[in-house]
Amino acid sequence: MDALTFKIERSRSRRGKHVLYSALFVYDKEEGLLPYTKAKVRYSEQQTKATYSRGEAKSVLVELERGDYAIYAWFVKNFKNKVKGYISVYNYKGELVYRAKYLDGYLVRSKGDPIYAWLVRLFISSQKIPITGTKLGDESERAARTSR
Repeated sequence: MDALTFKIERSRSRRGKHVLYSALFVYDKEEGLLPYTKAKVRYSEQQTKATYSRGEAKSVLVELERGDYAIYAWFVKNFKNKVKGYISVYNYKGELVYRAKYLDGYLVRSKGDPIYAWLVRLFISSQKIPITGTKLGDESERAARTSR
């Protein structure tokens, strides 16, 4: 059981042209998807410097139990209202098992095994993040299930 470190923040640039948001959720095998503060995991927080000048950030150290997953989301919005970022899934050992890139409502797999795409889909639906299309690697499996 290794500890994972994440930077959780909400910050914006001096003129407000860029806004950064990051969040950490834990998928507990019994409880489901929860924010790390409400999940049954050991964590410690420490204040750190934010990426942009206005806002706050903290460094979070999380220890997961066997079978749990950490879902870390990082998004930045620019002055043209374009949003880009990524959603990463880590297992209890601290290994990155899946990453999906987000660009203006479109979600594309960039790393990892498509077996973990369901965690990204669960995160997206629970947080009501607007999605126009996906290529997460599990589309052929989903099409086979719906055609039966």
